[in-house]
Amino acid sequence: MKGTADECIILHLNRHLFGNMISLALLFFLVLFRGIPFPENILSVGVTMEQYAIMITIIAIPAALKLFAVQLKKIPRPMEAVEAGKKYKKISYLRLYTLSAVTLMHIVLLGFSRNSNFIWFTIVLFIIFLFCRPSLVELTSLSELPDSRQQQIIEPQEPLEDE
Repeated sequence: MKGTADECIILHLNRHLFGNMISLALLFFLVLFRGIPFPENILSVGVTMEQYAIMITIIAIPAALKLFAVQLKKIPRPMEAVEAGKKYKKISYLRLYTLSAVTLMHIVLLGFSRNSNFIWFTIVLFIIFLFCRPSLVELTSLSELPDSRQQQIIEPQEPLEDE
C-alpha cells in the first residue's frame, strides 16, 4: 500500500510540473506571437532592467536546485511515509514555483520589450524544468533505513606479490 501512496504523490507532482510547463509554454507562445497584446510604451525595459533580470535568473536557478538538494538531505531518515510525502511535496513545490516565477518574469519582460534575450532565457528555463522531475526513488528513500552497505568499513586487501 505504501508504494501506491508514493506513486500517487509522484503522479500528483508530475501533473503539477507538466501542467505548469504547459501553461507557461502556452503563455510564452501567446506573448511571442502577439496573441496577448502588451503595450510596449508603458514599461521601458532598459539595459539595467535586463541586467537585473539576468542576475536574478543566474541566482535563482542554482539556488532553487541546491535548496531542494539540501532540504532533501536534511530530512531525517527513516520517516513515516505520510510525513515523508508531505515534506517531499513541500520542497518540490518550492523548487517548481521558484523557477516558474523567474520564467514568468522573463515572459512578461519579453512582452514589454520584445528583446530576444528574454526568449533565450525562457527557453533555458524550460530546459531546467526537465531536471526538476519528481523521483520515486528519492521519495521512497526518505521512509527507508539508510543502506547498510554504505556504512560498512571496507577492509584493505593484501597487496599482490610480485612474480
